[in-house]
Amino acid sequence: MDNKSLSQLTKDYSAGEIGEREYREMRSKLIQEIVSGNVVLEKNKYTKPSAPVKKSRKKTRVIINLQNKRPLAIAICVLCIIVIILIIGILAFQ
Repeated sequence: MDNKSLSQLTKDYSAGEIGEREYREMRSKLIQEIVSGNVVLEKNKYTKPSAPVKKSRKKTRVIINLQNKRPLAIAICVLCIIVIILIIGILAFQ
């Protein structure tokens, strides 16, 4: 094994440099060596993403999602139908 990391193996496989069978064999060998302690893992060189830039409210366009208003409209329609049925029922029994 030529001291590749798992992420490097994945990149090589996705780029087509190695085939699926080779990738799986190399991956299983690498994982077995890591578990047995024969391969020393390098510390992850993770960098935090930068903080997002805040935009001013004046330049931001507000988009109204109409799907959020549908349940409210349906509830109002159902209540109106119930009120109409009640009014018709009251007038019919008089």
